[in-house]
Amino acid sequence: MAAPAWLTREPGQGDAPVLWRTSMITIRSVDQPRAVRWYRNVLGFKLEFDIPIRVPNRPFRMAVLVGPDNRRVEITGRGLPKGRPADVWDTPVSVTYQVDDLDAVRAHLQAMDVPYFTPEFNGQYGRLLTLLDPDHNIIKLQAPNERCVEEQNLEDPDTPRYPDEPRYVPDPEATDA
Repeated sequence: MAAPAWLTREPGQGDAPVLWRTSMITIRSVDQPRAVRWYRNVLGFKLEFDIPIRVPNRPFRMAVLVGPDNRRVEITGRGLPKGRPADVWDTPVSVTYQVDDLDAVRAHLQAMDVPYFTPEFNGQYGRLLTLLDPDHNIIKLQAPNERCVEEQNLEDPDTPRYPDEPRYVPDPEATDA
């Protein structure tokens, strides 16, 4: 059986670029009402709707919240089965939100008694705070630096987004050792 084209070929010069942007992120929660309150109270999301979904033998709740950038996050009431320990690095979701004023965000988080998962980090794309939502999904809050903003605003799809890094690195060849 032949491998699918997406696996065996690299995009060519004649390929039309596919433009997309994130419209919604789905987060599964073991306590959906608690998660909805956290996203509203801590991150300032607005509730669009919160409804029961009647699926035979697996009913759940679904809430859609709208962030300050008009992007949506869907929080459903089905998460990890009870009794299963959740390791934070196995979390199903990691989301990065860009903010204009990380100092104001930090003050807000402190006022809401939200602990940080990692200390503030100053990386190559700006300052970053990492925290956990009530279901241990990783939430990163980033104040982008000039490099990050410049790379996000590239209009030429053929210009590498990360000029100092290779665009594609093949897997190392398997060796018979």
